[in-house]
Amino acid sequence: MKSIFTIALLMVTINFYGQDTKRISFLDLVGNHIQVPRGCQAQSEYELLACNGTSIKWSYYSDDMLSAVFDATIDAFGADNSSKTEVVFTSFGSKLTGYKFKSGTTFQYFLKGTIKDQPLMINLGTPMDISNSENLDGVLKLVFEKVG
Repeated sequence: MKSIFTIALLMVTINFYGQDTKRISFLDLVGNHIQVPRGCQAQSEYELLACNGTSIKWSYYSDDMLSAVFDATIDAFGADNSSKTEVVFTSFGSKLTGYKFKSGTTFQYFLKGTIKDQPLMINLGTPMDISNSENLDGVLKLVFEKVG
């Protein structure tokens, strides 16, 4: 009887903890699959948090909603931050435009554009000041091919 209880407890434990360990291996940026780098963990197929100090997330919108959400985000973030600089990134052959803000030792990038006919906004936080393509490394090299 004791061994049956032990086996049942073991099965419940494996089942319970097995559900939590399901890892997301690839990010999905409008059908473009980006492998999650070793040592990093994705929150979802659209969000990578604290991967070597870099976090990136994208959200899909309609054309009208994208402009409204992007403008509201820039207004809200820029209200307390005077370091607003225009930036241009290229991702999967598509031009994304937006702004860079410096906040302490972190840089925050908000980008908008269209990839494969899908309007989207990218929110990127990183300790790196990305001013040209040579500054791209790690996961950012997988998402963006050009800066400037």
